[in-house]
Amino acid sequence: MSLLDRIDGPHDLQGLSDEELQQVAADVRQLIIATIGEIGGHFGANLGACEIAVALHSLLDSPRDKVLWDVGHQAYPHKVLTGRRDQLQTIRKYQGLAPFCSIFESEHDIMGAGHASTSVSYAVGLKEAMRRGHGEDGHVVAVIGDGALTGGVAFEALHNAGGMDVPIVIVVNDNGMSISPNVGALSRYFNRVRLNPKLHRAREGVEESLTKLPAIGERIERLGPVVKESLKAYWAPGLFFEELDLAYVGVIDGHDVAALREAIGEALEANRPVVVHAKTVKGKGFAPAEEGGLEGMEKWHAAKPSSIVNGAPAPKKA
Repeated sequence: MSLLDRIDGPHDLQGLSDEELQQVAADVRQLIIATIGEIGGHFGANLGACEIAVALHSLLDSPRDKVLWDVGHQAYPHKVLTGRRDQLQTIRKYQGLAPFCSIFESEHDIMGAGHASTSVSYAVGLKEAMRRGHGEDGHVVAVIGDGALTGGVAFEALHNAGGMDVPIVIVVNDNGMSISPNVGALSRYFNRVRLNPKLHRAREGVEESLTKLPAIGERIERLGPVVKESLKAYWAPGLFFEELDLAYVGVIDGHDVAALREAIGEALEANRPVVVHAKTVKGKGFAPAEEGGLEGMEKWHAAKPSSIVNGAPAPKKA
């Protein structure tokens, strides 16, 4: 029996160790590979969201606490962890599970999600309603992809979350992929963060190095606040969000449950809007998607029925 066989709902995750939760995420991933490979359905984004789903549901009290999945393409792990594990093979079938979140299917599905960019605005409205005494209060978390985050609705919602100081958590599932090419300033920002793996180490050392420069080091140290803000503007990956009055945590390894739990846990206690930036791999755990580069990720965005056998692509018919 796998650990996942013991998970009949989100509360069963609570009390498990980080190592056990990491194993649950791996079990969820293997279930999705086996099931969706047989029946067909959205594939790559779901494989990349397993650890995020496990981390969230191990920390939250769903459905009192609300998790809003921006696109159903990444919500299969959520379905597995919220009592629908044994129904996953019915997805997209008559009277089976919906391929997206559905408020008619589960009390854990807070919004119907078929298209991108709506989760943050929904989260802002939901939490603001709670603050005004409508419904039971609880945490509200939106999970949105980097592609969906470039949509105008999401931009407006980020502006409102910061401007109204609405205490929600926004988990950015940054897998660097979407069906269509991402465009605009935010897309370029994410690309810059992805392509600079030394960014954080450089930022940590630059202030110390500057203060040790001959002749000008003492002057730089006296101007500490000014220098710090200038360096922040140049180096900080979260500057875009911080300028919108959103706290920023990242970049987090989106496949490390312990790191995700620590970051999301801190964000939940912050009592202000927080962005948690998690870097993930689309198609995680499925070698043809992971090792096939951009082409592999695009090819395995969705799986055709019977396209995967025993965890590998089915042989081509003669």
